[in-house]
Amino acid sequence: MSDEARTILQSNVLGSIATINEDGSPWSTPVHVFYDEATEAVYWFSHEATIHSINIARDARVSLTLFSPNEAGGPKGVYVNGTAEKLAASETDAAKEVVRARMTTVPPVFDTATAYRLTIGALNSDKSTRNCWYFYTEKT
Repeated sequence: MSDEARTILQSNVLGSIATINEDGSPWSTPVHVFYDEATEAVYWFSHEATIHSINIARDARVSLTLFSPNEAGGPKGVYVNGTAEKLAASETDAAKEVVRARMTTVPPVFDTATAYRLTIGALNSDKSTRNCWYFYTEKT
């Protein structure tokens, strides 16, 4: 992974996640995301009654977008397409540690939310450009 792509993942806590509605149309919503370099994954917490969580329960394919706040040299972005994983309760503490490492505290709203993970996956060098990096995981 390039240093610029890694910086975008490390410096953002807000991204946009797109899911698939029941009728096949896209649904995009902002979520707080937390990159974990050790697992090469991003984590987020959402309540299961939200539209994107309902969509993930039915079809776990998602697309995550993060942009660099530094527009010097043009817009830069990281795009991750893959399969979201709803974490088991036993895995939630590890996800909260990723949040705590970034924010020093875990927002109380996360205590009643479900943790999700999206593995970064492999870089698609054919699609990626000098300012945009596309990563794909395979649906399991």
